[in-house]
Amino acid sequence: MRSHALLHHSARPRRLAVDGWLGTPELPGYRAFNVVARLHDLPKVDPAHLYVDLLLLDGSGTIQDNHSGPCPALARDRSPEDRARFVRVAAELVRHASVDSAGLATAGPALRFVRERGVETASLVVATQMLDAALSEAAVVQSLVDVLELSLGVEEAERALREIVARLAQLSICGPFIADDAQGLAAQVWFVVRSLGKARARRHLRRAIDFDLVASAEMFGV
Repeated sequence: MRSHALLHHSARPRRLAVDGWLGTPELPGYRAFNVVARLHDLPKVDPAHLYVDLLLLDGSGTIQDNHSGPCPALARDRSPEDRARFVRVAAELVRHASVDSAGLATAGPALRFVRERGVETASLVVATQMLDAALSEAAVVQSLVDVLELSLGVEEAERALREIVARLAQLSICGPFIADDAQGLAAQVWFVVRSLGKARARRHLRRAIDFDLVASAEMFGV
């Protein structure tokens, strides 16, 4: 059985001053930690739809990886608000991709899905399930911690997870849970993911807490 001591690996990139808007209202971009999503108008590539670049940057701002292509979800007549919503949510969706050494490669199917289907909640639920299956435990934990903090706030999220963690600990699925104020919410989420596995953890938390637990446009006010 895994020890709670393993939970020190849950240190995660916090929201930093580099987060923010790029580009113009007509062709916006958004940076979420070291992921940038940006729109382009390339009529020779696709005359009916906008084109999206998703870039993964290193600590110096150099491009490490990219995922690019036409965006069938965004016709060229879509409003600036729709465009801004797309780039913000797409960047936030893969904010934690840098945790995995494969970069954006493992996120490729999910990113192609949102390019096709857009960033409405139903599409994001499917895309997030695809990411949870493809990414590492560490990336899934970071994603869940982020969305729980944004949805509920840290204190409320910790309270909501206490009962879930207590039930799992009683089943001895992953050994005892040792409370650690220094780890807090991240330790709780690690315990849930280690107990249930990546594929089940978000679904279990979603049912228990009654939130979609995806990086929705409403969550970011766009």
